[in-house]
Amino acid sequence: MAHCIHNDDAEIALMAQNNIYVAHCPYSNNNLASGIAPVRKFIRSHVAVGLASDIAGGHEVSIARAMVMAVQVSKLKWLESNKQDNFLTIPEAFYLATKGGGSFFGKVGSFEEGYEFDALVIDDSALSGSSGRDYTVEERLNRFIYLGDDRNIAVRYVAGRKIEQP
Repeated sequence: MAHCIHNDDAEIALMAQNNIYVAHCPYSNNNLASGIAPVRKFIRSHVAVGLASDIAGGHEVSIARAMVMAVQVSKLKWLESNKQDNFLTIPEAFYLATKGGGSFFGKVGSFEEGYEFDALVIDDSALSGSSGRDYTVEERLNRFIYLGDDRNIAVRYVAGRKIEQP
């Protein structure tokens, strides 16, 4: 199901019971201005959530940008909930963009054994502010998600095959 911004508790319980997947489209939440998906509530209720770009209601296809927007709209949802439902973190948004959404399609979205090998090799050396400082892997991922774009992708792999750059 896409968007899922107006589900009540009974519907969310049925979604969990029936193994429904939610495609969270944060750009659509902003552009359509019809509401913000209660992603934290879905996660807490054991409803599977994946991240989507929804170019029809959005304006950006980059999943990295969708991760940033997912965190940002979750902060608005956090305020709307009187700071009860914690906002998403970058690691949680990364999960929604990879294994969370990938699990709908089978064993994709993870580097675990038995999963298809889908990967990006990121060259973050040109990202601003990187001079002389050693960043952790998590910090480097955060920097790419917030500051990077396709120009930082050195190599792409899909189902174990290297995809040639255009």
